[in-house]
Amino acid sequence: MNPARSRYLWPILIPLLAGCASLTPVAPPAAEPAAEPLPGVALTEDVLYDVLLGEIASHRGQINVTALTLGRVAQQTRDPRLAERAALAAIYAKQYGEALKSAQLWVELRPDDIDAHEALAAVLLELDRAPEARAHFERMLAIESRRQNLGQAYPRIAAVLSRHASRPGVLDTMQFLVARHPRVPAAHFAFAHLAVRAGDLDRAGAAAERALQLRPDWEEAAQFRARIFISQKDMARAQAFYESFLQDNAGATQTRLSYARFLIDQKQWEKALDQFQRIVAASPEDADAIYAVGLLSLQTNRLTEAEKYLKLALKLRPANDQAKLYLGQVAEQLRHYEDAQRWYGDIGPGESYFEAQARLGIMIAKLGDLAAARRHLQGIEPENEAQRVQLALAEEQVLREAKLYREALDTLGRVLTALPDNKDLLYARSLIAEKLNLIDVAERDLRAILKQDAKNANALNALGYMLADRGERLDEAQKLLREAMVLKPDDPFILDSYGWLQYRLGNSAEAIKHLRRALALRSDAEISAHLGEVLWVTGERREAESVWDRALKDTPDNEALLGVIRKFKP
Repeated sequence: MNPARSRYLWPILIPLLAGCASLTPVAPPAAEPAAEPLPGVALTEDVLYDVLLGEIASHRGQINVTALTLGRVAQQTRDPRLAERAALAAIYAKQYGEALKSAQLWVELRPDDIDAHEALAAVLLELDRAPEARAHFERMLAIESRRQNLGQAYPRIAAVLSRHASRPGVLDTMQFLVARHPRVPAAHFAFAHLAVRAGDLDRAGAAAERALQLRPDWEEAAQFRARIFISQKDMARAQAFYESFLQDNAGATQTRLSYARFLIDQKQWEKALDQFQRIVAASPEDADAIYAVGLLSLQTNRLTEAEKYLKLALKLRPANDQAKLYLGQVAEQLRHYEDAQRWYGDIGPGESYFEAQARLGIMIAKLGDLAAARRHLQGIEPENEAQRVQLALAEEQVLREAKLYREALDTLGRVLTALPDNKDLLYARSLIAEKLNLIDVAERDLRAILKQDAKNANALNALGYMLADRGERLDEAQKLLREAMVLKPDDPFILDSYGWLQYRLGNSAEAIKHLRRALALRSDAEISAHLGEVLWVTGERREAESVWDRALKDTPDNEALLGVIRKFKP
């Protein structure tokens, strides 16, 4: 190629090679002074061809060609930019022999380039030359120590090592590097991350604790330490750790949020609510935390608080249809059916729309227009089997609450003809059948559920309670209810059933223990009716009346509650 012509081509080629290696031509006209010494190599025809070939191959996804070609021209020109480009291409193509030559050249030409040492260390690890890799990691630390940037160097090293976390000696390598700067919190934290990747949770936990000793208010490290406890399935220590850290760092909002979510996972609703309330107190515009307080208040039956916080969450995010759905549920429980109807009716098309329409039909019935409610529900077009089931259950509820049990049974039966194995429909029909004294139908449906799902706690509980309440096959009832309690030890309705069974067996003290626990978990009219009856029969009449009176304030028209009160106080 004519040298003069190559000079004219050079400005045209610069855009082609932008973002990758380019060569310094011999005395290019109007050239900017280089930021670092670069080799003065003529742009020969062969060099130009190899650079273009490498770059075109890269654009076509032929990275192995890029690695070989640019590696060859890098060795020829000793241009650090080409060495970098070639090394990274070879690593990407997993051509570690080529990568080693290019990375070594890169380090030789730029001995203080941390990226170069990182690339070379990574290649050496791939080639099982860990001691040599360690030397380049040490070099990285030395470079970053001069820059006072060790907090960034250790996570980078851990990230490289993590790709080899399953290999022996990786953790020891990192431990050696941490010992070079034992007072750097980030070093221990990086080791903790690597140890988790390697599956050594004990060493990970110890490293995270050391990081926190050096930097006691470090929220990220605190949350990581808690997650290690959780991974070890040591929930008690996780909870104790959270509480200790938050006691010393009351303003650690992100950690408090993590703790609150942990408590939700542990179904410790009251404690979770307390943590979210503290978050809201510190951040009164935090819509997510306010929404969580509303939901937890609803979960713990604090309906007035639930309404307050859900309305506030909706004010901050007016498009939150889920908040409207929960506000409808709160209004239902408060027996404010017109308010509930308004909330459900205000939900537009979207994720919550179908459920809102189903609940709206139930509200229409509660406001006295049963026919309109059924027309509304029957006019909704279900999009799938789950929605078809939900509509059937909504219509069944409307009919059941109107005491039209036979029609409710027929409604469920029609849908069960098409969906004979649906557990929700079978369960609902079993409860209606029991009300109609069709015990064989009820038992058959519940056993059909258990045939599909032997650990269905609701079916176990319903069948066990039905037998206990009728005073039949009490040994079988006890077996069923014990299985249900193992599956859901804190379910108030299962505890109620088991307490009622103990009463039927003549174990009054055991019955009272379980019924009291059930009522403490959930204020419910039927649980109150059962506990009151056992207390009355055992001579604790004043306490029985107190239990009934409290329940009457919340549910003055509950049939089960009124029935037992009339039974003992006609």
